[in-house]
Amino acid sequence: MTQGNGARASGSSAWLFALMLLILIAARLPSIAQPAGGDQFLYSYVAGRVLDGGVPYRDAFEQKPPGIFGVYALMWGFWPNESVVAAADVLAAVLVAWLLWGLGRGMFDGAVGPAAAMLFLLLGDPGIQKLGGMNVRAQCETFIALAVAAAIAVAWSAGGRAGRLILAGALCGVAVWLKYNAIVYALPIALAAGLADPAAPINSRLRSLYWMAAGGAAVLGVGLLYFASAGALGDLWAGSVAYNLAYSGETYRGVGHAFQYVTTMPIYRARVDGLWFLGGLGVLGLALAGRPLSRARVVALAWVVACVLSIAINGSRGLPQYFVQAQPALALAAAGGLALIWRGRHAGTRGRVVVAAAALAVVAGTWRVGSEPTQLSRPRLFGIPQSLENLAFDASYVSGRLARTEYLARFERDGAGKFSPAAVERLAAFVDQHTPEATPTYVFGFASGGVYVKSRRPSASRFFWSRPVVLEFERTRPGYGSAGLLADLERERPAVVALQKHDWGLAEDMKDSLDFFMTTPHLRRWLDAGYVPDYEDALFSVWRRR
Repeated sequence: MTQGNGARASGSSAWLFALMLLILIAARLPSIAQPAGGDQFLYSYVAGRVLDGGVPYRDAFEQKPPGIFGVYALMWGFWPNESVVAAADVLAAVLVAWLLWGLGRGMFDGAVGPAAAMLFLLLGDPGIQKLGGMNVRAQCETFIALAVAAAIAVAWSAGGRAGRLILAGALCGVAVWLKYNAIVYALPIALAAGLADPAAPINSRLRSLYWMAAGGAAVLGVGLLYFASAGALGDLWAGSVAYNLAYSGETYRGVGHAFQYVTTMPIYRARVDGLWFLGGLGVLGLALAGRPLSRARVVALAWVVACVLSIAINGSRGLPQYFVQAQPALALAAAGGLALIWRGRHAGTRGRVVVAAAALAVVAGTWRVGSEPTQLSRPRLFGIPQSLENLAFDASYVSGRLARTEYLARFERDGAGKFSPAAVERLAAFVDQHTPEATPTYVFGFASGGVYVKSRRPSASRFFWSRPVVLEFERTRPGYGSAGLLADLERERPAVVALQKHDWGLAEDMKDSLDFFMTTPHLRRWLDAGYVPDYEDALFSVWRRR
């Protein structure tokens, strides 16, 4: 009788967890209406060129490794609408939550899996970002988080089986093609496959490494063969390796600064992000819950460490999308570590003191952790009120209670940002009205991708966004820098030229796109000789061909 009651209680708990997860998933659905962001449109434009038979970097120069363009090509091939960006983000979140449910139950026990999934969906919601998380949705890190979570789940259950080990390695390879710094996730994936199990024979562990390395090498090799067959290996190197080495290196003043960032960044994040705060408490629980460390604790800790290293390798700019890749690891660490602390309450006075201290920390974090400034008397609640506010706003638009112009105004960032959805739609409509279909246009600025995608017009230059040109990246190499841009423009003669007024000038020692173009003599002469001003708004200065 007792066992039957226990089974019914367990079943009831599972249904309750499932219901709560469904509610959290449903809360994300209105966000599908949100406009794509500037980065997402850049990826979308390159994806469009891929779908048309083009090759990244050779035909459309962008800095990210090529994996994200493949993902976006799949997305746009399935649903050719900008809502696919937010929809893919929601789908990725659902899959990660499902993986965390299984990982938590398999690596720990009890309610750790469902708790990790709920923490991820609740506190990893992009709606906690002030503007609804438009700039963090469906970035490389979103899909890195999914690929790594899947790789760890597959490796954990591999049991030495070659097929699963190859798949785990292949998923790691996918993560690396999304961003090269993801190579550090090979450590927790390998540990999950059995390297952290001291009882496993050394030969078995070496075979596991061999099969995983084979899977990763196969994925990376297929990508290299694709670029080699297109004669674009040099462009791949310049766009996704050389550029990013310089981009990341700009943020560090030396080894000491890099070490300082690695050690202080998690503390700062824990002050403003609920997942980092609870994940940090969980890490303490996992690390200090007694010896020896179980395989599950080793894997969970290694996953968090790999996240910190991956973020740091990307640079110290602290862009919000960088931290998205850590959300699954932090959710698992929080659920697993806090569960271990709670179970220690029966271990005498010391265990009860630890539980009490952790409870006080959670209460304090609930009160003060968040990014929105509030009075001390008002709790920040880990930013959940912001998420609810964004949910209500999206729901109002979806239900027809808000006009499109009013909805887009929320994403304007008070004129201080590099991307304005309203200005992009206005310019795309202008291009669509004044140029024949498939006519090349040229938009010089961060927001260029949105105009090309919405107007369905190709860029007159493969440098369809401006930062590499503004930096004169690889200017001594034929076809690069402002000279390479001019050659493209002279060959294609775009019908419309739009120069973005505010984008890169937000950083020190860089000009905005408009200022750079107009103060570069050969670009200014080309513009004055063939084009006349048409209109301008807060974001763009627009010219038409004579």
